[in-house]
Amino acid sequence: MALLASTARLIWEMPQSALGAAALALSRVSGDALEISRDEGRVFVRSRSVGVSLGHFVFYTEEEVRWFRRDPLMKRHEHGHTFQSRRLGPLYLPLVGVPSVMRLLYAIGYRELTGKPWRRYYDGYPERQADRLGGITAEERAAQLASEP
Repeated sequence: MALLASTARLIWEMPQSALGAAALALSRVSGDALEISRDEGRVFVRSRSVGVSLGHFVFYTEEEVRWFRRDPLMKRHEHGHTFQSRRLGPLYLPLVGVPSVMRLLYAIGYRELTGKPWRRYYDGYPERQADRLGGITAEERAAQLASEP
């Protein structure tokens, strides 16, 4: 029965998991993947530069990158997106992926134009929900944002 459930879940999340598998391959070839582990039926990839959740693959970074400060909550946040993926299946990419990418692009543009980070990234859908599903409290997020210069 467990095999049947795992197979059904894999098929349900196939579009984003296929992208995640491709991203893992690219990450390994490029040297971006620093550490790969498995937990809760997911593959966690500690990366030099990226944070994204694609089905069974969770990428997170502990580094500071050009547009974003180091976020010690990123692993839990990206893990929160896996619950959205599990619920939405093939609708995850249009219903979570697209809004998330739009928020990311806005944050990058904001940083480029103002020289300051956009502090409202986690305030809206789907990011606030991913925080909650990843076990991040509003107080934890507020403390993390307050620690940024």
